[in-house]
Amino acid sequence: MEFESPHVAEHHEKLGRYLQELFEDLYLDPDNGHFYVGYGSTVLEVSAEPYGPEDSVVRVTAYCVQGVELEEDLALGLLELNHELPVGAFSLVGPDVFFSHTLFGRSLDRHNLLGTIAAVATVSDDYDERIVERFGGATALELIGETGGRRRRQARKD
Repeated sequence: MEFESPHVAEHHEKLGRYLQELFEDLYLDPDNGHFYVGYGSTVLEVSAEPYGPEDSVVRVTAYCVQGVELEEDLALGLLELNHELPVGAFSLVGPDVFFSHTLFGRSLDRHNLLGTIAAVATVSDDYDERIVERFGGATALELIGETGGRRRRQARKD
């Protein structure tokens, strides 16, 4: 796997070690180098990304809800939540809602990573069913149950 800089490669390797210690169901996507883990009722994507010439960032993203009805109330509600939450932020990408938080790679340690993962998963878990109830869509866990997960979906495409 090629990385944009030695900093990203170093932080990706460190991230992989920590995640292997913390999770049994770790999946590394060979196409993009991102790690995926299940945590509670959500799926988390964890990646090391470049940030300037001397550092990287580690982003922990929860697939909160997919396939929501895009309504003004949803967008405004998520923005208000972003203002109130002590860490992380919600985002909308098309009909999908994500929740993520970012750490600087140079400050990455096992304790900070676990705290970030727990915070992201907890917030996503607290809000995913509320969002589905009001705006439709499905939680990441529901989608995995329905489709059999990433590997089974990929096999069906081939």
